Amino acid sequence: MAILPEPKKEPTPLESMALKWMNLSFDFVVIVLALLTMAYVVYAICDLVGIMFHGFDVEGALHEFLLVIILLELFELLTLYIKEHHVSMRRVAELGVVALVRKLVITVDYKSLGWEVMLGMAALIFVLGWIYVQERRRVSEEEKFIVEHGLNR
Repeated sequence: MAILPEPKKEPTPLESMALKWMNLSFDFVVIVLALLTMAYVVYAICDLVGIMFHGFDVEGALHEFLLVIILLELFELLTLYIKEHHVSMRRVAELGVVALVRKLVITVDYKSLGWEVMLGMAALIFVLGWIYVQERRRVSEEEKFIVEHGLNR
């Protein structure tokens, strides 16, 4: 006796309307976040130019430059979500690694962080790296399957 999957239940008109409004409101919030992110990128670039013209501070310039890179990657993630309603975990892991590297590069005195924070950051970098490797492996297996079976997208 085979077990058949239960047929999908169609949402009621009220549920459909609620889902539609929730999706629209979430998209609106993501668009606002993307616009705010880009506005802050412009502000950070102006701040970076100010640092370069008013006594070049290498640490401050590096801090602002890495912040701009992180914000641009965040903007890319938000626009990708707006387009596809899906974000790759690989991209999120990349963003996390860049943010942690920024923190490690900018921190002058590692003793002020404490061993607990350093251990936590090391564990977080390890986990993000593991997620990144797993996602790359999964994507390459999917691409291999598509090529082997002639399923061009």
